[in-house]
Amino acid sequence: MNLYLRLLGYIRPYWTSFALSLAAMFVVSVGNLIPTIIGGRVVIDQILVDRNVSRLHWVVIILIGVHLVKSIAIMIAEWLSHEIAEHIIFDMRTQIYAHLQKLSYRFHKDNSTGELMSRVVNDIDALRDMLAHSPNMIVVNLFTFLGIGIFLFGENWQLALVAIVPVPFIGLIMVRFGLKLRRIYDDVRAKLGDVNSRLQDNLSGIFEIQSFAREPYEALRFTGQCSDYRASIIRGIRLWMRVSPTVQFALGASWTVILWFGSWQIINGQAGMTIGDLFIFLGFLWRLFIPIEMVSHEIERLQKALAAGARMVNLLNVAPEIQERSQAVNREIRGEIVFENVSFKYTNEDVLQEINLKIRAGETIALVGPSGVGKTTLVGLVPRFYDVGGGRVYIDGVDVCSWKLHSLRSQIGLVPQETFLFNGTIHENIAYGKLEATQAEVERAAVAANIFDFIMSLPEAFDTRVGERGLRLSGGQKQRVSIARAILKDPPILILDEATSSVDTESERLIQQSLSGLLRGRTTLIIAHRLATIKSADRIIVLENSRILESGTHVELIARKGLYSRLYNSQFAAA
Repeated sequence: MNLYLRLLGYIRPYWTSFALSLAAMFVVSVGNLIPTIIGGRVVIDQILVDRNVSRLHWVVIILIGVHLVKSIAIMIAEWLSHEIAEHIIFDMRTQIYAHLQKLSYRFHKDNSTGELMSRVVNDIDALRDMLAHSPNMIVVNLFTFLGIGIFLFGENWQLALVAIVPVPFIGLIMVRFGLKLRRIYDDVRAKLGDVNSRLQDNLSGIFEIQSFAREPYEALRFTGQCSDYRASIIRGIRLWMRVSPTVQFALGASWTVILWFGSWQIINGQAGMTIGDLFIFLGFLWRLFIPIEMVSHEIERLQKALAAGARMVNLLNVAPEIQERSQAVNREIRGEIVFENVSFKYTNEDVLQEINLKIRAGETIALVGPSGVGKTTLVGLVPRFYDVGGGRVYIDGVDVCSWKLHSLRSQIGLVPQETFLFNGTIHENIAYGKLEATQAEVERAAVAANIFDFIMSLPEAFDTRVGERGLRLSGGQKQRVSIARAILKDPPILILDEATSSVDTESERLIQQSLSGLLRGRTTLIIAHRLATIKSADRIIVLENSRILESGTHVELIARKGLYSRLYNSQFAAA
């Protein structure tokens, strides 16, 4: 029921056009009935018997007028229904996109990009035909069925009563088959999502596939998933192929029984029925069965659409993990950060425990420790990519959960470990940090990130397109573009997560020189495995076993001869 109410909710903004479309389809239904009834009774029983040519001419004129009005009504109904369908598809797609933007980083890590794309694109497209055609088809056939049914009861109620006996059984058959089809098409949509997910994953990882010569292996996996998708569709086809013949047989058997019963009445002189009356009744009866056949054929389209609609609604029902409070704060950040007894876990795995740390505004803090110790998770709590499992994180004395998300994140710059560039120009990617930035500002940010000279060496300079995920640039070049983007944003809080991990030693030295001036006056959190790059940090925080193990300057920590000293000396010895 929730699914149907949700789908009806999308129609509500267009109820006027929808009502006009239904009214037009009612006119179409009347237009179907009038020629049938006039042709069946007036022309045969009156005009032909009386040989009234003048009246025949008027009937022809009236019927041409009816067909003209019917054609105009069809045009209006089709135009309105298709336009409404496109509006609803647009509303659905933009709503789901907006909803996905609100869902947490954890949700996007746990769900395949290809699967989510399948819901936004394929599942919603599956609703288009149903929205454009099904309401009109159902209305026309419903009114046609009722109109002809009333006419048949007026002609011979006994035959009409016998004729409708199989209708409830046919309805029960269609409902049962429909429920089975729905389960199958639920599986079909899921399998299609798997195919899209595999395809997206393979295209994104084409370098790894080719470098490991795994094309046959991946082709086999993709073929297997396509095979599962095909098998699921074939199950639906085989089930559907049992519906249509069953309905056809029931209707054909009913028509034959009426032929027998009507002939028996004529032979025995009952009900005053003539041979002509019987054949007229049988003709109308077959016309009565057409809506039932058409509705039975519509079941497959409806079940496909409902399966897709259910997946869409299920996605919309996922509540955002990161909720913004009604009285959230929206103001400028100075940059003080406090972690108060913070803990965090993924499922049952403790990542952070009892973290207590105060960072003064403008202070540069470096986080070091073994891989997987929780450094990236810790800095991710500041812009609320995750919410703490226990304790509090404060910015300028205000719990991060009390900040407006847009205000909070727009004042935090982030250079992540895995650099992502959009499929646009270098200028567009750098200016993403400040959409209204001038060309001069973009160039200054590029200079600060030590990427300007490289950009100017390209044939199209800042208008050079970087390709999907920045594939036309090297790892170091992508990272420097990402650094330029964060520099341009000029935030009071800056997070550098392995920001120089993909650049060569000389580029790293120049970036560090540029950053040393830019970090002054802003709160900076740096995660680095190259410990030589963080010697100038105001404080170095050493994490081990999900807790803070050591804290101090580079000189202090070296003198203590603890974990930091061992890590630093091992890197120096390796160098």
